[in-house]
Amino acid sequence: MVAAGLAVAGPLGFGSPSGNRFVSGAGSFPRWRALSLPTDAPLRWLAALGSGQLAAVDRDGTFWIFDVVESGVRVAARYGEVGGADGPPVVVSLDRERTGAAFVGRDGRLVVWSDGSLRSYDVGAALSRLTVPTPVTLAGRVWDDLLAVAADGAVVLIGGLPGAPRVVSRLPIRALPDARITVGDLDGDGQLEGVVLTDPTSRYAHAALGDALEAASLTVIGLSANGLAVRARLVLAAPVVFEDLVPLIASLDGGLPVVLVARSSAEHGAAVVALALKDSSLVVHAESPAIGQGYRWSHVVAVAPLSSDGISEVLAVRAPHVGGLLTAYRRRAGVLVPVAHAGGFASHALGSRNQDQALVADLAGRGRPEIVVPRKARDVLVGLELEGARLVERWSYALGSPIESNLVAADLDGDGLLDLAVADRRGLHVLLSVR
Repeated sequence: MVAAGLAVAGPLGFGSPSGNRFVSGAGSFPRWRALSLPTDAPLRWLAALGSGQLAAVDRDGTFWIFDVVESGVRVAARYGEVGGADGPPVVVSLDRERTGAAFVGRDGRLVVWSDGSLRSYDVGAALSRLTVPTPVTLAGRVWDDLLAVAADGAVVLIGGLPGAPRVVSRLPIRALPDARITVGDLDGDGQLEGVVLTDPTSRYAHAALGDALEAASLTVIGLSANGLAVRARLVLAAPVVFEDLVPLIASLDGGLPVVLVARSSAEHGAAVVALALKDSSLVVHAESPAIGQGYRWSHVVAVAPLSSDGISEVLAVRAPHVGGLLTAYRRRAGVLVPVAHAGGFASHALGSRNQDQALVADLAGRGRPEIVVPRKARDVLVGLELEGARLVERWSYALGSPIESNLVAADLDGDGLLDLAVADRRGLHVLLSVR
């Protein structure tokens, strides 16, 4: 049984349970101390553990723990080929004092690292190796439970994480095998909903996100005292699909959160769509114009207040594989209207499942967040600030080779300032803000 009154897990770790790649806090960029460490295999995924540590998974499935110290970055632990290249680690709370990292092992078991030890658990269902569990905290508890996609497409709730993790609720809804479940309170009643892309279909042959399967539907899952239940479901008529893996949950105007996702067709390409939960239905709250050409994707990056009036913009990169038009949208009368754009950015690599190579954070400490995104060649990161109707570059950092991992913005050295971690094909880079 699932207790009523849920909370989203804490901010440290891989991304956010809401899928929104907007990080609070401030840094000092471009005043930074750059630390680099070569690795013998490219790191695919990074997560900030807190206490000066990073977790990582490389392309061979090896799990790493790195210490970020004053003298540099060093390897604290390494466990060979225990995970998969498509399954990132996520930070989990185990009690009031302890955190750990969880990911799916090569055999579909849940793997948890904490206190210097790695443990593997059969939770009662094989988990999908192509995605990451999502932490949620049940009312009255000081540890996380996990929402996960099972290998057979069911969504499962895993309880008992500190001792003997096990599936405590199961919902057979045909989730995409590489879908990430995102979490938020969509109707303002104090109860969380999970959002996941469902009903795999091969009717849109773009294969931009790791395989030829896209989603024919999106499902909202209610979490209550009775377990997991379908709250709402939006099914798209052929030939349209949801071309996404991570539905993003955020408020556009200070009201209830909406779900942002890319909707695509062979005739029109992708559009950014915001969906609102109304009773038992998902309805269109706003949408952008479509790109207008088939097999052109829009990467929804974040929702964040980029300008001084405090109103949030929706950030997306249109066609990141062939031109990369970074676009800021605002909602006006049900339409997501472009208000600024800049060309030449590649926030995603064609065929990759990694949608986290861009984020928004005030890394420069100017009181206005920057959009952090790779340039077209993917070997330089830039921070762009919205200034009127222009996106202005505030800083840049040249990598040694094209970006390989997700981006992590967090306080990595405990000084209260935001830092940045990223891996390219040659190794790990950490940029520490300085006072």
